[in-house]
Amino acid sequence: MIDYIRHRRKLAKLFKQRKSICDVYAGEIRKARKEGKTREGIESIEAEAHFERRMIDEDISILVTDYLIMRANRRFVPVPSRDEDGMWEQCDVVNNRYVLTNTGISKLRTSLRLEKKERNEMVLKILAAITGIIGAATGLLAVWLNNPAARQR
Repeated sequence: MIDYIRHRRKLAKLFKQRKSICDVYAGEIRKARKEGKTREGIESIEAEAHFERRMIDEDISILVTDYLIMRANRRFVPVPSRDEDGMWEQCDVVNNRYVLTNTGISKLRTSLRLEKKERNEMVLKILAAITGIIGAATGLLAVWLNNPAARQR
């Protein structure tokens, strides 16, 4: 649970950074248009904004990939192979780093949910059995305590 909270805080921080970058560059583009800068100058600002957003997006992808792989490894759930088409992609900004694609993330999350569902079903079966045993023992005890003949023996 603590890992999940840390993950969500880091993710929220990255999304906040992405939004602030978008806001800053949108302001710079508006300012450049008001000042009558050339098309090349505006495109330069847009390219810089795109690069900055792409860096944050890759950080988000790396964070999500690392978190899902950590959860999968803890639960012995197989991680999609890099040989599978459409599951992994190489980062553009961070060299030699692979991250899960949306398809890979979806597949791994589905596998994690299925494993959690199976684990919960097993726990529920055990709890149902324990509840039945406690109920039977309570019934026998009630009969034994309310039957005077059983107590005299």
